[in-house]
Amino acid sequence: MRVAPLALLALGCGEAAASTAGVTRGAPSDRALWVLTYNVNFERPDDATVAAIEEADADLVFLEETHERWEASIRARLGARYPHVTFRHAPAEGGLAILSRYPFAEVRHGLAEGGAFPSWRVTVATPLGALDVLLVHLHPPLDEDGRLVTGYFTTSERRLRELRAHLGARAPDLVLGDFNEGEGPALEHLAALGLRDAQRAWPPVEDTWSWDVGATELVGCPDHVFVGPALAITAVQVMPRGGSDHRPLRVALERAR
Repeated sequence: MRVAPLALLALGCGEAAASTAGVTRGAPSDRALWVLTYNVNFERPDDATVAAIEEADADLVFLEETHERWEASIRARLGARYPHVTFRHAPAEGGLAILSRYPFAEVRHGLAEGGAFPSWRVTVATPLGALDVLLVHLHPPLDEDGRLVTGYFTTSERRLRELRAHLGARAPDLVLGDFNEGEGPALEHLAALGLRDAQRAWPPVEDTWSWDVGATELVGCPDHVFVGPALAITAVQVMPRGGSDHRPLRVALERAR
């Protein structure tokens, strides 16, 4: 059973109809650059998740919660597909990875003051031009005792402070990853800077996360791809694949006209 009210409280998003779930929404051209963000879950390294990344066949792949075991399995299966791969390991859920068909250069990797996990800013040389990309994994909606409901009401400002610190003085072309909220001040801040949430550009918004707690299932959409004005969002898909509690979110981008 799905508990939509609690999901909305925790991660704040609407639900897509069953007929649209998993469908690619939009009409990308063959010139589109496909971007994928996926929290693979540091506790669940399995073949199904690596297969989901392979099936997505994105040009740029951004992963959260990676570690050494994830690196070994991903490189073994996908190393030939992606000539540019870098993993940045960190304790617990803090690991990040980038798999790319195009070369990229690191601008910054690190924690914001008081942040839970590192962010990673890179510049990628793509057919659409050089893209400034910020990969984030913001503070989870949990209080210091791991409580969800209390954490929802007490952690949103922490995510906003983290995001502002990661952004610095200039908004990137893309900000993507696990924001740990489906709505809230961090997302509102990006919208105020002129970035658009890809799922909301091609509604309905689908859940990208679920967690079975026995008698119920919590759901939400904490994963996002925010896109700057220089780019057009031509397609979106939430893939019902993999062994993680998150689902892969893939987005097609082209130059804005």
